[in-house]
Amino acid sequence: MKKILFLVAFVWCGFLEAEAQTSLGLKGGLNVSTIRIPGTELDPRIGFHVGGYASTPISSRFALQPEVLYSQQGVDTRDYEYTFNYLNIPLIFKGTISGGLHAQVGPQFGILLAAHRKQGRNSLDITDTRNRYDGAIALGLGYDVSNLQVSARYNLGISDTRDDSDKGLDHTNNVFQLSLGVRLR
Repeated sequence: MKKILFLVAFVWCGFLEAEAQTSLGLKGGLNVSTIRIPGTELDPRIGFHVGGYASTPISSRFALQPEVLYSQQGVDTRDYEYTFNYLNIPLIFKGTISGGLHAQVGPQFGILLAAHRKQGRNSLDITDTRNRYDGAIALGLGYDVSNLQVSARYNLGISDTRDDSDKGLDHTNNVFQLSLGVRLR
């Protein structure tokens, strides 16, 4: 019984220590997105992302930074404009390179909120024909200075955006993001 109480007290103290070091912030920025569609001429779609983050140090050189972001993505083809709205949850592992400069890597999980295909003035809701879940690998660089965080990240899609995918022809999201974050505490 003493061992269990000691273990619970030890874990609780570790949790309080981590909570005291965790910083919370808001971030937002520019998305330049496309969807990899083999054999199709595409133009990137400009959008935005906005949300929050929590950064917890693991050691003096490493931190874990989960985020929750609303992200506007899509692509323009010769005939259509596709707009996809996601709730993305990246789990970023930050490794300090020097000073405030850090590398970012980690998985990103997305939930499709809405999808539209527009041709001229006509817009069609295509949410039901799209995969509701999205996966990506996030790679980037960032710089923390004072209460600000600036980052550039590339999200390489690993799941098909379509609900009824053809074998071997996945249409994956690829998004370049420029972000500015503000640490609140």
